[in-house]
Amino acid sequence: MPRLGVNNIGMHYVESGHGSPLLLLHGVGGSHEMWLPIVPDLARSHRVIAADHRGHGASDKPRGSYTISLFCQDWLALMDAWKVDRAHLVGLSMGGAIAMRLAVEHPLRVRSLVLVDTWAFPHPDFLALMRKRVERLASGDLAAYADEAIPQVYSPAFIAGNPQALAQYRARVAQLNPDSVRAAVEACMTHDMRGRQAEIKAPTLVVVGSEDRLTPPHHSEYLARTIPGARLVVIQGSGHIPHLERPGEFLKVVGDFTASTS
Repeated sequence: MPRLGVNNIGMHYVESGHGSPLLLLHGVGGSHEMWLPIVPDLARSHRVIAADHRGHGASDKPRGSYTISLFCQDWLALMDAWKVDRAHLVGLSMGGAIAMRLAVEHPLRVRSLVLVDTWAFPHPDFLALMRKRVERLASGDLAAYADEAIPQVYSPAFIAGNPQALAQYRARVAQLNPDSVRAAVEACMTHDMRGRQAEIKAPTLVVVGSEDRLTPPHHSEYLARTIPGARLVVIQGSGHIPHLERPGEFLKVVGDFTASTS
């Protein structure tokens, strides 16, 4: 997998396809691998790039605190290194927070914005869930972290019907660096875009799973109300990661949207 040195760290990424650039930004504790099932479909019409954030996957994991602004700087440096002037951004959860900040602070670099199961500010219920994750990471008990995260991330139906996927999730969690993921979780807890959503100029699609417990639909409804011209799509029956639980529906809405904004 290719690696680039940007913003004083090494970041790993995958790239596929041709056409207008489309960047995939994963959630906290994830990696580019979570996007791989849908990359071939997206790559039919786009140059698709998915990277591991700092502290995640095969990218460097420097010690210290992280912020959404720092992740944003990493991605801006990656875009420069890739010679990508403007791109479609598809951000899931923490990736959506990063994409949102990029769209506000660097509007000329964002062709369109797809915000998937993400949030605009630290709602008390969200903070409570994140604090529990921090406690698990601080203890180093990654199995307990997985137990905490699974019902937040996956819908009850998916949990009941996909034991192999849950086993794979637990295996991935067991490989996490607790310190760097805790820094990323803490960055999520301070992400606050209130008062700035109106600055987003890029065409915006907001997508949320109806069964998302980590960032329930009210977060996405708020984003759709406060971002000028944004459209909201609720994917029924899905949890926090609709491209895994409802890939066909997710690809249809995202594909139609990016085609209309290319």
